Amino acid sequence: MILTLAMPAAAATAPSTDPASESPATAAGQPAKNAEVTEPAVMELLQSHELFGTFASDCSRPPARNNPHVRVSREPGGMVIEAHDVGLKYSNNLYSVRAARRVAADRLELKVVFVPGTKAEEYQTMELVVGNGTRRTMFNRVDNGPVRVQRGVAVANGRKTPLLKKCD
Repeated sequence: MILTLAMPAAAATAPSTDPASESPATAAGQPAKNAEVTEPAVMELLQSHELFGTFASDCSRPPARNNPHVRVSREPGGMVIEAHDVGLKYSNNLYSVRAARRVAADRLELKVVFVPGTKAEEYQTMELVVGNGTRRTMFNRVDNGPVRVQRGVAVANGRKTPLLKKCD
């Protein structure tokens, strides 16, 4: 199984302050014990920004590494799952959203668990720019670990994260 880190997306502006320069997030403290129930406020915040559904750079084209499809769904038991589909050759990247807060009118900070319930599980902090049916990842860091996206650029390859548009 190959896991690739396909980042979510939103608007095309850099953060006014770089979250990476701020103090590290004080996340969960303990690893998730299987599924976590998402706080109702998380669902309300994501719903208010119309973030449930599928997003892609080009909704008419199939999922691919250069056209990730990101599906955000409410799951039974109160979980919010984000699945990043980058094509048939790769496994979906799964994130369980455990907390969310608005950091600006067009910015959300998400506390997520990457591949929850597996040995590869890790807590991460993401910042999205959202609005007008779009989303873009501006920041991503493994809690107490490396920054993966800074100011809308993937650290690993120097490419801008894609602007994803709502498909449904």
